Amino acid sequence: MIFKEYTDRIANASAEIRFLRWLAGGLAALALLLVITTLRLIGSERVVLLPPEVNRTMWVSGSQASKEYLEEMGFWYAGLALNITPATSEYQNSLFLKFAAPSEYGRLQAEMGARAEFLRKNNVSTQFAVRSISVDAPNNRVALHGTLYTWTSDKKAGERSAVYMVGFKLINGRLYVSDFRETSDQDPFGGTAAGRT
Repeated sequence: MIFKEYTDRIANASAEIRFLRWLAGGLAALALLLVITTLRLIGSERVVLLPPEVNRTMWVSGSQASKEYLEEMGFWYAGLALNITPATSEYQNSLFLKFAAPSEYGRLQAEMGARAEFLRKNNVSTQFAVRSISVDAPNNRVALHGTLYTWTSDKKAGERSAVYMVGFKLINGRLYVSDFRETSDQDPFGGTAAGRT
């Protein structure tokens, strides 16, 4: 009787040990699967952005942004830089420069400052009416095609077709302006001068 009780205890202990070994092995396999999954997800996170009015989805992932996001932001930055009066130039330039890429801040500040000074000295206002937008998503650039209207005081001084290119850099999931300049219909992205973007 004592021998049978002893062998039953050994059998139960062996069964418990076997079960715990299987459980430990399963948990180790699950931990390995979680590590592999986590490693595969590193760098592939996608931030979904919501503008005031949502018409289409936009995203930023790694060093790329969706075509729709580039288009919206290019339009907004061009509006800040080109729909401008002498009275609003200082505020709009400071707002524009808040989103300038750190490596290009000095150059963009000098260019925007010179343009604002010209507008103030000559009492000139401009308005840019966008007709179409081209997007170079792999290089994070947007070309805006439209008409630039110019007023001196309260008189229309002229209008002309123009193309402006806005280049972006993605830093830590945030879009910064790295280039803003006038280009042409034949070369809307400014050729291979993507070094600034």
